[in-house]
Amino acid sequence: MRRLIWILAMLLPAAALADESAGIPVAPGPGLDTLAAYAGRQVSAIGLTGHRATKEYVIRREIRTRSGQPLVIETLREDVQRLENLSIFAEVKLAATAEGDSAVSIGLAFREMPSVIPVVGYLYTEENGFSVGPGISSLNLGGKAVSLSGRAYFGSADQYWVRGTWPWITGNHVSLDLYAARLMRQDVRNDFSERSDELTAKVGSYVGDRGRLIAKASFLQMKSDVAGITLASDNQDQLHGLWVSAGWDSRDSFRAPRRGWQNELELGKTGGFLGGDGDFESLNLDLRHWLSAGRDQRLLLSGLLSLQDGTIGADFPSYLRYYIGGVNSVRGYGVEGPSEGQAGRNQLIGTVEHSFTLFPVRRFDVLKWSFGIGLEAAVFGDAGQSWNEQAELALDRTRWGVGFGLHLLVPGAEMVRLELGWNGTDQVRFHFAAGSKPAAQRSRVR
Repeated sequence: MRRLIWILAMLLPAAALADESAGIPVAPGPGLDTLAAYAGRQVSAIGLTGHRATKEYVIRREIRTRSGQPLVIETLREDVQRLENLSIFAEVKLAATAEGDSAVSIGLAFREMPSVIPVVGYLYTEENGFSVGPGISSLNLGGKAVSLSGRAYFGSADQYWVRGTWPWITGNHVSLDLYAARLMRQDVRNDFSERSDELTAKVGSYVGDRGRLIAKASFLQMKSDVAGITLASDNQDQLHGLWVSAGWDSRDSFRAPRRGWQNELELGKTGGFLGGDGDFESLNLDLRHWLSAGRDQRLLLSGLLSLQDGTIGADFPSYLRYYIGGVNSVRGYGVEGPSEGQAGRNQLIGTVEHSFTLFPVRRFDVLKWSFGIGLEAAVFGDAGQSWNEQAELALDRTRWGVGFGLHLLVPGAEMVRLELGWNGTDQVRFHFAAGSKPAAQRSRVR
């Protein structure tokens, strides 16, 4: 295991050095290349069209190109990328009009995605299978890029959830994220019927352009139908948690990054002076790095280290153990319980993924609605293990898997993944999931 940690520690800094000379990435918005002839001219005006719902100030606060100043193409590229990162536009187009020999006016035309979308959604995990049900999403509530969504799923697992995100309230991206959910399912790995209620509130802020600070408060109520699962004798736990995290985000794109880092160090406390059941500390170190690997290609290197203290069954609940195997862990393995697979309070997972763009994110119109959708193919390799005590941490316990798949880039879920994984045996496993793998592997139910 020390060799695996050493490899991860060496790969990520090396990737950073390789990217230092890459320069500022080119945003995919149309018209950028044609504007090079106007570089250095004074910007006389910046016009906006097509934003029927979005407030004008929500757009203009993302634009750092200024009237009365020389046009810098790289700054304009970054402006377009920030606008696309809002995830409320299906398309952003650029145009320029020469005004004499020394000035130029810039035009930005937008095609908004629907402000409110009724959906028939799905919930899928390899542990419980599919559930479907109605939902509604607002991607741009009040024209302020505020999102508010709710779902009700029925099937192998019943779940109800609502989430609201206000990404920029004031200051330097001071944000608020609220999430509430109820889940009723069979926990196959821990062999009990779960009924849980969760409430999480996050307050965040940028530090400069790249730095991130987040404070989070969480509440989890877990009910079991059998004895011996919860810490409390009445088969019902209440876990109160506080978390703080610091991060660095230099991705060139939020939806399909080709360069940059997304790193986070998160520290948490559950129980103790916060009350409730349980008493343990947690640490998550999440490192993700993207590199351009040629035309229409990108390479992702990611590593996740999660540590939790306490004694299982005494002050740390067994249902919060990590399991190695599955689409959001080490692909090529299926969902296994503690008697067949690896389970522990701690985990270390590394991933290498090489993606090939089949077609970039582009606008698609369905009736009167517009969406930004793309498609890519990927080959990947995963390695990791979980453990309780340090003596269990050994290189020969490391699980690995390789495979390939298709990733559909969609608004809201980031991507939908269809993948085949292999762990060196004769069996090839089909994996299906929503959300990128580095993001999904952070979830309790994955």
